[in-house]
Amino acid sequence: MRPLTLTIICCGFGLGAVPNTAGQALSAPTGGNLMLAKVMATIQRHASISARLRYQARICEHTQVGSGNYWQQGTEGTPLTYWEMKTQIAEETASYVQVFDGKHLWTDQRLPSGRQVRRLEVALLQSHMRAHPHEAHQLLLATAGQGGLAQMLAAHRVNFDFGEPRAAQLGGMPVHALIGHWRLSELKKIWPDCEKLATADLLEWPEQIPHHVLVLVGENMFPYLLEQRRASDSYLASTIAGQRPTHDPLVRYEIFEVQFATRIDRSRFSFNDDVVWKDETALVVERLQESRASIIAQPSSGTP
Repeated sequence: MRPLTLTIICCGFGLGAVPNTAGQALSAPTGGNLMLAKVMATIQRHASISARLRYQARICEHTQVGSGNYWQQGTEGTPLTYWEMKTQIAEETASYVQVFDGKHLWTDQRLPSGRQVRRLEVALLQSHMRAHPHEAHQLLLATAGQGGLAQMLAAHRVNFDFGEPRAAQLGGMPVHALIGHWRLSELKKIWPDCEKLATADLLEWPEQIPHHVLVLVGENMFPYLLEQRRASDSYLASTIAGQRPTHDPLVRYEIFEVQFATRIDRSRFSFNDDVVWKDETALVVERLQESRASIIAQPSSGTP
């Protein structure tokens, strides 16, 4: 799997990564989980957000760096979002663009191997989730299919349990450090044999799967850094050093030069659909149904 594709899946930007809480409630409301929920709600309430992005990832011996932009506009529960990121793969430019225009979530991914454009009908997805209330938590439902930062955080909230916030700094700015560990039910979806792993045997942990994550949140309840770490950095999860970015992350997104309540041209949130695209709404709904059935059949708890 190419590194760019991997990081999109891990961070919850792909269409197949719509938040899913099928058949179970979210985990206990720890301070970290509650703060992340507050961050998601705060993001949804901003009249507009504009920011720049930095990206870093390393898979095997390949290090990638990239940059991009983020825009968001609207406060009525369905803010429009636009996310773009560019990086280099095999000395060629690769890009990822995601646009929520109020009706559809468009994903335009361009790799050296070709271009893929996908579309998700958000109203249909949310209608299905409302019809099965055990499949959705209120905050997660509010972000499902809309893309952007809130959905990215929702994916992290579903996949990981976050411990108590710790005071830290990012570039001299006071922040809250949130460390998240996998929920076993979610880890099993991408690594079915994870329960066979002894806690101390981290050498068996797949390199492409993060061991734990770090989210740095400002005092204004805005996320300025999201970092996924490999198993070799597992010790960072319980140290003061782990409350700061590591020098060699599995994946890291930095969000900076953030501005709120600025004017953004409405055309920024439109997508030119005069291209070959694939509608994946039915596929995403099917995945939700399959996940619900599997979780109900085999409930589990705990983390490796």
